[in-house]
Amino acid sequence: MRSSTYKILAWVGAIIFLGFVFYAFEAQSRHSRNFPKTVVNFAADNVMGGKTDYASEKGTATLIVLTASWCPSCRAELPSLMQFHKEFGPKGLKILMIDEDDSKKVARKFKKSMGIPWTMMHWNYDALMALGNPGVIPVSFVVDKDDIIQHIDVGAINELKVRQELKRLLGK
Repeated sequence: MRSSTYKILAWVGAIIFLGFVFYAFEAQSRHSRNFPKTVVNFAADNVMGGKTDYASEKGTATLIVLTASWCPSCRAELPSLMQFHKEFGPKGLKILMIDEDDSKKVARKFKKSMGIPWTMMHWNYDALMALGNPGVIPVSFVVDKDDIIQHIDVGAINELKVRQELKRLLGK
């Protein structure tokens, strides 16, 4: 009796696990279908004051990162972003962060407290729509000099893949 109960529980657990895997895969697919192939210019408030736009902030390669101060994964990827900035900035990489905090004041405080050296925009609907309105954070886009999206990470940044793309776009 006990053996058959364990077998039933194992099957139920396997079905639930597969359901979660399917859900995660479907969510990833759903998000990837919304992403554009190229980035069109968009404008937003710079959290430090004034307005800015993608066209004036882009580099030979641009890493666009959707983030927020309250997001643990967003905070966890900051050391990788800092390393990319240090390593590839001199070769033409620009990082453009779009902060999704409710207020610019919170975003400005986050930028200052974390020592973020690159431009941080405060989100707006035009900026999010230009990037396919992902509906999750963090999301990172590696964009080439012709505004073509070369790589997208939904969730935590894949440091290895992003590094490979940046080396390919900017040279070793």
